Amino acid sequence: MIPILRAFFQRSTEVVVRAPGQRFLSAPQPITPFAQEHWEFAWLSDAAYQETAAGKKHIAKVAKKSKSAAPAVAPNPLPPLAAAGWRRWENFPGEELLKQIKETHLRVQVWERNEPPAIAVTFGGTVFNNDADWRANLRWFFPAKRDAYTDIVQTFAPDFHYELERRSKSMDPVRLSKLVLYSTGHSLGGGLAQQFAYSVPLDCVKRVTQVYAFDPSPVTGFFSVMRRLRTANKRGRLIDRIYERGEILALLRSLLSLFYKPSTRNAAIRGVRYFVFRAWNPIAAHSIVELAAKIDEAQREMSNCNSGNSA
Repeated sequence: MIPILRAFFQRSTEVVVRAPGQRFLSAPQPITPFAQEHWEFAWLSDAAYQETAAGKKHIAKVAKKSKSAAPAVAPNPLPPLAAAGWRRWENFPGEELLKQIKETHLRVQVWERNEPPAIAVTFGGTVFNNDADWRANLRWFFPAKRDAYTDIVQTFAPDFHYELERRSKSMDPVRLSKLVLYSTGHSLGGGLAQQFAYSVPLDCVKRVTQVYAFDPSPVTGFFSVMRRLRTANKRGRLIDRIYERGEILALLRSLLSLFYKPSTRNAAIRGVRYFVFRAWNPIAAHSIVELAAKIDEAQREMSNCNSGNSA
C-alpha cells in the first residue's frame, strides 16, 4: 500500500504509528497494548490541566454531558489515578517556587506510584485566553522573552533535582534502584514535558526515561538547553507523541516529520495516533479530557475481556 494512504482506514479499535526514523504512519494496529501503556499518563496530563479555571469549566461541561451516556466515563482524573496507586507530592512545588513560575503560567505537578516504583512530572497545557501560554507557544518568534520553557530550565528543573535528592535519602535503596522517572503533558504541556526531560541536571538522582506528550506542541525548547546537558539527557530517551486523529496540531506535526525525519535513537521519537472519539472540529479533537477517558475506556474493555476469558 502507498505509505501516505495506509493509515487512512483506521478504526476506533486501532492506532497508527509513526515509528522512530519513519516519516509516514503505519498501517492500523490493535489499540490494546498502546492504551494499556498510555492511559495513566493521559489522566496525569489531564490532572495538570484540571486545576486551571478553563479546565474546571470544561470538566463540568463534560460531566453534565456524560450523565446521559451508558456507561458514563468519569472525566475526573483523580479516581482512576488513585486506583492505580498514584499520589501527588505534597508541598512541592513550594510557595516560593509557585510564586516564581506563576508569572509564566507554568503549571506542574509531581506524582509518585509505589508499584512499580515511578515518579511522573506532569505539565499543564494551553489555556486559550492566557497570554503567557501563547507567548510560550510562539516562542520561535519571540526567543528572547521569558516564558514557561525558560522557567523549566532556570528554575523548576534545578528545584526538582534538589527535592528528589532530599526525598531519595529516605527511600529504600532497592526501591530507588527500580524507580523510573517519567514526564508527561498535553498540548503546551507536551512540549514542556519534552524540554524538562532534556534539562534535568546531570547529577540528578534519576533522569527521565520516557516522555508521554499528548497532542503536543511542536515546540520543545530543545535548543534552549545547554548543549552538554541536552546531549547527555537525550541518550536512551524515549518520546511518545500521542494524539487524536484530526486534532488541530496533527497536520503541523505531520508536515514537520516530512522535512525533519523523527530521530531513531537519542531520543527515539514515536508518534501514536488514536481515533477514539469523533470530534466535530480540530479544536474539539484537541481535548485531553475526552482523550484520557476514551483511552482508559479502551484499556478497561480489554481488561474486562481478559477477566471474562480467564473465568
